[in-house]
Amino acid sequence: MKIQGINSSANQAGLNFKSVYVTTSTKNNGDYIENEVIRPFKRNFQKSIEKKEECRDFNKVKKNTNFYVLAAGKGKRFMELSETQGKKVNKISFAIPLENGRNFHMLDIAMAMSVPFADEKGLIRKNAAVARGSFAEVIDDAQKLREAGKPQKNVVVCCGDNMFHTDKPFELNYFVKDVIEDPTKQMGLVGVERNPRDVVNKFGVLNVIPTEKDDIMKLAGFVEKPKTLDIARKFETPQGKCIANTGMFVIKADAMEWLLDELEEDPMFIAKDKDEPYDFAAACTKVQAKYGANKCDVKLVETWEDAGEPEALYRSIEAYQDGKFLTNFAEKDRVLIQNSMVKVFDGKTLLASQAALKTFGYPDSDFPKYPGADINHRITNIDGVDIIV
Repeated sequence: MKIQGINSSANQAGLNFKSVYVTTSTKNNGDYIENEVIRPFKRNFQKSIEKKEECRDFNKVKKNTNFYVLAAGKGKRFMELSETQGKKVNKISFAIPLENGRNFHMLDIAMAMSVPFADEKGLIRKNAAVARGSFAEVIDDAQKLREAGKPQKNVVVCCGDNMFHTDKPFELNYFVKDVIEDPTKQMGLVGVERNPRDVVNKFGVLNVIPTEKDDIMKLAGFVEKPKTLDIARKFETPQGKCIANTGMFVIKADAMEWLLDELEEDPMFIAKDKDEPYDFAAACTKVQAKYGANKCDVKLVETWEDAGEPEALYRSIEAYQDGKFLTNFAEKDRVLIQNSMVKVFDGKTLLASQAALKTFGYPDSDFPKYPGADINHRITNIDGVDIIV
C-alpha cells in the first residue's frame, strides 16, 4: 500500500471518498466548527427539531442552564492517517452531503442531536485547553459568574466526539431535565455498557448501584481509565459489563458553587496532575463523594460512539445507514441524512478505505461488512490523500 500526502490528479483519483473531511481541532482551525458545523446544523435541522412539543417543554431548563461542547486532546487516535495532510491536522470527521451541495460535518456537534434545545445562546462551544484540563473553561465561566455576583447555573457538558442513539425520542433530553429540575439531585452522567477489556486505558468507568429502573443507576464512584484489566473488573456489573463514561454529564448549580468554594481553599482540588488542574473526571468524583450516591444518577444508553477513532467512525457510518443516531430529527431530515449516507458510502469506497486503515493496525473484523462490495476497486481519495492498494 502507498499513501501520499499530495493532491491527486483527475486520472489518479479513482473513487472519491466524498464524505470524509480531514479537519483540525478548534485550537488550530479557528472558526471552522462554528461555520461548517454549528451553523449548518442550525440552518438545516434546528428549526424543524424545535417545532416538536418535546423541545418546547425545555424552555425553563434552557434559561437556567449552560451547555458546553468541549473538544480536547490532540487527536492521537487519528494521528497516523491525518498527518498525511500535514502536522497541524489532527482530526478526521465525516460529513453528511446535503441537497444544497454543502456538507454537514457531525464531529464535535453530534451532542446537539441529543440536546437540541441548547440554542445559540445556550450552546457554548469551547476547545478545552489540554494544559489546564478538560474542565477548565467550565470553571472559568463559573468563576466569572461568582466575581460578578451572579448566581451559578446548572451545567451540561459533552466531552469528546459523542453520538447517541436511543429508541425513545428525546430520551436524553428528559434525563437532563429530570436531573436539573429534581431538587434532590446534584449530578447526572450518561453511561454505556462495555466489555471490561474495552475500557482499559480508554474510558472512565462508573461504579454503579442498580435501581428499580433498568436504565437508571446510582453513582457510587468513578475511576478514570483503569490501567489494567484487573482494575476494570473490580467495577463489573452482575452481567459482567463495565459502565463506561460517555463524557456527557450534568452538574447542578449548588454543586458548582461548592466546587468553587473548595478550589479557593485548594487550587488542585480537581486536578488530574500539576499540569491539568481542572479535570472533569476529578470534578465528578469529588461531587459524588460530597453528595453521595442518592444524589448522583447514571443514565444508561444502548448505542453510543466516540467517533474520534477510525473504527468508531466506520461503525457510525453503518449506523447512520441503518437510521441510528437520528431519533430526534424530523422525518424528512432523518430520511435525507440516511439516504445521503447510503448513496455516498456504497461499499466500494468504504472497502478501499478499510484497506488503507489496516495499515495503521485496524483489523478487518473491526469494520462494517458491505455485501457486494467490488474488491477490484482499490483506489480512493481522502481530500488530497492518495491511498493506493
